[in-house]
Amino acid sequence: MKATIVSAAILILSLAMLGGPPGALAGSFKAIPVKFFLDAKTKTTVLKVTNEGDEDVNVELEAFVWTMDENGADVYAPTKDLVLFPRQASIAKKSERVFRIGYEGERTLSTEKTYRIFVQEMPVSKPGEMAVKFAMRMGLPVFIKPVRAIQEGAIEKMSLSEGTVKVKVKNSGNSHFIVTKLKAAGVDRTGGASFTSENAGWYVLAGAARTFPVDVSRADCLKSSVINVEATAGDSVTRGSLNVDKGMCQDKPKQEKPKMDNKQPGAGQ
Repeated sequence: MKATIVSAAILILSLAMLGGPPGALAGSFKAIPVKFFLDAKTKTTVLKVTNEGDEDVNVELEAFVWTMDENGADVYAPTKDLVLFPRQASIAKKSERVFRIGYEGERTLSTEKTYRIFVQEMPVSKPGEMAVKFAMRMGLPVFIKPVRAIQEGAIEKMSLSEGTVKVKVKNSGNSHFIVTKLKAAGVDRTGGASFTSENAGWYVLAGAARTFPVDVSRADCLKSSVINVEATAGDSVTRGSLNVDKGMCQDKPKQEKPKMDNKQPGAGQ
């Protein structure tokens, strides 16, 4: 299987905008693999981080338990279940460093446990350097598989307001799944198609629920009497329907443009 690569570029805000000398892109690093699957038999693995930049890079690894709250937001808490070695390292330009990962938590699980390892670049300014560096942080999922994995998803709730269909997808199984696509299709009063709209999804962890938005314009909404939604997760498709009341049909609120100021953000913000 071909390995997937994620690259995290180090961004630099040039002080040329503030009258200083211009900066330059310092470099980038990649991680292989981008997610891990462990179980009672496979309790250790390795992470390879490659510095593709033209300067040495310092990285730090941190482990967190990954859960979701009642609103579907990701929640992270420090954990000792994962052992990372080394936790910090300097990687020379165009070089690779291997980090070892071990799981020391409960071995036999009825429900999957989920974690994230964050790889954080720690920028180091050189004497006299006039650029402000921003470090990128990548989060790598770690899944500890249960004895018997069950994936069971369903659309639990749908609503429509302010130009958005909100689709709540519930995971009643004991393992995570990824909603790869959500598709909303309008049906008019004659049974014909009035519109289609799609959006990408994200992870839904075991026992949790997440609400995904799909945009629907006011014009498309007014043409529809029913909106059918499909949520695709792997080979599984779950469906739901929403009867449309014309009072639900609204324009999406306009977003205000962000105001610029002269404050300089710190590294990593």
